[in-house]
Amino acid sequence: MRTKGLPLILAVTCMALTGIASGCRAMGQAIDANDMAGIAKLHRGDVAATLSQDPDALAALWTKDGVLFGEGDRPVVGRQALREAYAKGGWKVLSYTPHILDVAVDGDAAVEWGRFEVSFRTTGTRQAEELHGRFLRAMKKQPDGKWRFTRIMWQKDPQ
Repeated sequence: MRTKGLPLILAVTCMALTGIASGCRAMGQAIDANDMAGIAKLHRGDVAATLSQDPDALAALWTKDGVLFGEGDRPVVGRQALREAYAKGGWKVLSYTPHILDVAVDGDAAVEWGRFEVSFRTTGTRQAEELHGRFLRAMKKQPDGKWRFTRIMWQKDPQ
């Protein structure tokens, strides 16, 4: 299975609010409803951008200094480098289902982890492939109140 580059879509790739339910907590305090709403909006944007494969929309989900650590790839550092990597493509995402298992918020920073499933087709092929994996993502609230990804690590499940 060819997955080179797919990590970029998956990483930002990852997360509808479908799984945030049971694992939300704050470091020693209740999570602010506005923060959870902002994180949920980031997750919805992630899913929409992943399915549309729009490089600008995908890059906009990141902080300027964001870093993606994809399995088997060198880190992609910075929003512009992420945008360029997304623009390379080479596959079509058919479906994407993230499951967020835990979210922890501490002021303007948050960390979450979970699992994902994605179905995709490599350019020039007809057969769909599936990839299942796990992720760890750090987010930061920006001065305008919007949440952005700052670090994402992912890896596929062992076969």
